[in-house]
Amino acid sequence: MTKLVREGNSIKVWISTDYDTKESLVLTMPSWKALLGQFRLQGKEFLARDWEKVTDSQAELRPGVRAVIWLCENKAYPAVINWQPPPE
Repeated sequence: MTKLVREGNSIKVWISTDYDTKESLVLTMPSWKALLGQFRLQGKEFLARDWEKVTDSQAELRPGVRAVIWLCENKAYPAVINWQPPPE
């Protein structure tokens, strides 16, 4: 992950992949709660308070945060982002 922007019920992330490609993804859901349901934190349920583990006080991505993103070609299944903060 190189950058993220949270806006309304959407999140946009910019990704520098392990294969040296640059990608971006916009994930939008009907509500913020539904959007949080598409996130995991190290494989576990992502809670609103978990943002402090991946973003700083300016809502910018913390250094060293990585993510595993699952995408399905069938658009009926939204992407899932599994956040991987650096070890504390």
